[in-house]
Amino acid sequence: MYKIVRKKELNSAVTLMDIEAPFVAKKAKAGQFIIFRIDEKGERVPLTIAGYDRETIIFQKVGFSTKALGALNEGDYIHDFVGPLGRPTDVEGKKRVCVVGGGVGCAIALPAAKAFLEAGAIVDVIIGFR
Repeated sequence: MYKIVRKKELNSAVTLMDIEAPFVAKKAKAGQFIIFRIDEKGERVPLTIAGYDRETIIFQKVGFSTKALGALNEGDYIHDFVGPLGRPTDVEGKKRVCVVGGGVGCAIALPAAKAFLEAGAIVDVIIGFR
């Protein structure tokens, strides 16, 4: 079980949560994702990792599982929180990059931009919102 340690409604459809998952956070890199399940009967839902000091996820409430996740509060628990999964963003050897994000996708642009910067690249960022 994984504890929700922070919940912040960014707007009526988008929520940010920090999940207490230290083993996932320790290994997570920009561009990777997790899979969560609310309970033992829930569907497996992938979400990109938005920050990894703790596991920060930002999600849009569009289907049954993300709406159920959004209904949980700080102190509640998620049954499964598996990761990090997927290939991390390849940041090595890049001299100059441009990271582009839009809407909810801006949440994953930040860790990518930080990773490129830490690897020594010059980073430009373009973001857009509705």
